[in-house]
Amino acid sequence: MALTSSLYSGVSGLVNMGNAMQVIGDNISNVNTTGFKGARATFQDIMAQSINTARGGSQVGRGSSMSDVAPLFIQGSFESTSSPTDLAIAGNGFYILSNPRMENSLYYSRAGQFSLDQYGYFVNPAGLRVQGWGMETQPDGSAEIVGAIGDIQVSNSSPPVATSQATVAVNLDSRITGPVSPSNLDADWAANNGSLTPNVHYEYKTTFNVFDSLGNDHELGVYFDRTANEREWEFLVTMNPADDRSAAAGTPNAGMLMRGFVSFTPQGQIDSIHGTSGTPGTPTQRFNNGAWEDADFGDHNYPQMVGFFLPPTGTVDPTTGQDISAQIMEFNLGAQATLDRSTTPPTITAWNTEAISTTQYANRSSTLFYDQNGFGSGFLESMNVDSEGIISGSYSNGRIIQLAQVALARFNSPVDLAKEGGNLWRETTASGAPITGPPRTNGLGSIAANALEQSTVDIGTEFVRMITTQRAFQANSRVITTTDEMLNELLTMKR
Repeated sequence: MALTSSLYSGVSGLVNMGNAMQVIGDNISNVNTTGFKGARATFQDIMAQSINTARGGSQVGRGSSMSDVAPLFIQGSFESTSSPTDLAIAGNGFYILSNPRMENSLYYSRAGQFSLDQYGYFVNPAGLRVQGWGMETQPDGSAEIVGAIGDIQVSNSSPPVATSQATVAVNLDSRITGPVSPSNLDADWAANNGSLTPNVHYEYKTTFNVFDSLGNDHELGVYFDRTANEREWEFLVTMNPADDRSAAAGTPNAGMLMRGFVSFTPQGQIDSIHGTSGTPGTPTQRFNNGAWEDADFGDHNYPQMVGFFLPPTGTVDPTTGQDISAQIMEFNLGAQATLDRSTTPPTITAWNTEAISTTQYANRSSTLFYDQNGFGSGFLESMNVDSEGIISGSYSNGRIIQLAQVALARFNSPVDLAKEGGNLWRETTASGAPITGPPRTNGLGSIAANALEQSTVDIGTEFVRMITTQRAFQANSRVITTTDEMLNELLTMKR
């Protein structure tokens, strides 16, 4: 008789139901664990025993075994938080984490409760560092990824950035019919040691600040005066003569940066910016280390002026032909030149007005807009993370800098990842190698800031599984007790 086999079948059921209850208990205990993925236990029958019957060969089962305990990688719901460094993934990706105390120790996680440590590293509560790319600001203002995936570190300070472009847009009163001064502005400046008087030497003046490479700010002035030509104005860009460290320092010419003329269309828009009165197409002139010269054009097709806020070093930068301490700044009045760069120097073929531009309307002269791209030094005040995982810092100097981008990874078989505790997973041979990339690429999903992914455990479902597992355990125990009674009856057949 195969009564003993039925005992072992019942035992296999007890063991499996006990393991299943352990899975259910683990799920319920992690119902509030951030990023937790609930698991499910599945079973299979054990290879059957062949027996002879009247029908021929038949099979009798020998119990069950656990076939798999697999996490269910479904999307968890999001919990809103007040921390900008709390991140949730909407998609299939994992955060990549590294243990700084161990080499080549990469872990993967769905829990995005991050913060900055004392060294500025982006870390999880256990101190593991989030992996991503550093970013650098390019000359055109955009930010690009640099280097390979590594620890994300956020700088607490922002270094100063020297001004390389300044924009000034004014309205010049068209009702002014003639020049205030019979002399040019640069001649009046030199004759009066850098001190011009309104309504005596010029009609209108505006000022704005720029920054040098050390973060010092300097006030620049732009003077305007009418010329005898129809719809034409003269302008002069200057700095404080006391700040001038060029060869003109200490002379009456100290502080001058650029001179030129602006002519307008009958509709009051810029028609030409030129260097010689009444001669459109001639380049504006800049005062460079003690002498006037034709201004070069920068990458944005605005004329460039040269300022010496720091003393010359005597070393020439081969890319610019200027002393390395010279600060080259594009000056924009609201019109961009169209250049034929096949000639040397480039030929100005047209001037194209921009959305915000200097005008000549029948209204009092006034400043419409000014801006410059330099900054002094600053300290980190707040952070922000967008849906592409780009971490931006807001600094006390007004800069918003894209600092880094979070990297994500996904696996062809995430159910085969190995649990490491602490909301961490490890790559295995069965899971396959990670497929890495920025968020919103390669099916990795997007990032939601100020949010955490909740556990995927459903308590109602777990309670139902608990009931069915408990009943299955009871039933298997009955198989054992009933088989025991049958064996007892067998032993008492002969008395």
